[in-house]
Amino acid sequence: MLNIQKRIDAHIHYSLPLEAETLISFMDRNGIDMANLVLVPHRKRLTSVPDALMAKAKYPDRFYVFTSFDVSEYFRHGNEIGKYLTKFIDNMRRCGCDGLKIIEGKPSMRKIMGAIPGFDASCWEPLWDYLEKTQFPVLWHLNDPETCWEPEKAPRHIRMAGELYDDTYVNNEEQYRQMEVILKKHPKIKFIFAHLYFMSAQLPRLSALLDTYPNMMVDITPGLEIYVNLSQNIEEARVFFEKYQDRILYGTDIGARCVLAENAGTFNEEECIARMDLIDGLFQPETNRIMREDGRYLINTDDFVQRGFSLSEEALNKIYWKNFQNYVAATPAKVNPKLIIKECRRIKMTLRIMSFIDKSMSPDMSVAKDAIAFFNKNKR
Repeated sequence: MLNIQKRIDAHIHYSLPLEAETLISFMDRNGIDMANLVLVPHRKRLTSVPDALMAKAKYPDRFYVFTSFDVSEYFRHGNEIGKYLTKFIDNMRRCGCDGLKIIEGKPSMRKIMGAIPGFDASCWEPLWDYLEKTQFPVLWHLNDPETCWEPEKAPRHIRMAGELYDDTYVNNEEQYRQMEVILKKHPKIKFIFAHLYFMSAQLPRLSALLDTYPNMMVDITPGLEIYVNLSQNIEEARVFFEKYQDRILYGTDIGARCVLAENAGTFNEEECIARMDLIDGLFQPETNRIMREDGRYLINTDDFVQRGFSLSEEALNKIYWKNFQNYVAATPAKVNPKLIIKECRRIKMTLRIMSFIDKSMSPDMSVAKDAIAFFNKNKR
């Protein structure tokens, strides 16, 4: 058993039909004390932020919320994207969000959107300035496993997921270059890079970045490739985790699985438990177990041997909960019902405009209507 005092899951996706009560029940049964609900765009609802803020209002001591961007701004104000997203993020902060989740660094997402400027473009500068001044934390999914660009090396689960990228997708090294431009210019931004920044096979490179940018953090949410790569270099991994125990966050990536999808709330408890078990296995004393294909999203690959290592109790407690509270906040921000209601009215108007432009859209207005009704009853 791991000797940890509690768990704060820094990376749980949230969107309906996954209900707050379902998630709380899962957390209670599986030892997750608090969760950070991270949001991504939704095809019909535009956003799941109102849903997450309702969940937070119901369970204010259990949930943090990281807002997504308003993706409609890419099409309305692409040349001034930073200016308009700064206004949006500032409003989300005042509504009660605790941070920002950026999914737009996922290559398939950038291709779907088609209108996202390079992150080092000058039009983003107002946003980076704002995030540095306010210290509003950012959890960023930037890139994907490097084998997505290497079809001859890509494991079966990458190929089956349709995540082989050709030159019609942004290149991973180009995105790393863009990101380092931002880090050099704005080193005090609180960036958390998801999935070990997709550098689990390049720990010396990741170490150099962590040494250069002391405000930078990473989380250990699967990607299965993380645990395959670390198991193959277990001594190097042990040294890395001990050295950077103050810079790593626990996260599972459970919850709503799909990006920009109508079924974004799909919740498979067995797969969620498998994710937690995979992460815990890394820190078990001298773990040496065969991980077999289970046909689910996470372990959909050839069998592999997972090896683990004993991490100090101090390091474990930092990774599983202390680092998150030290880096983000000791307690979740309070929701502001009046501002949330105002934001929901704006969402309704945006959805109407978008559906007028795209006749096939079929917007789901309940994202705003339900939150307006809820917060009108709970204005205190």
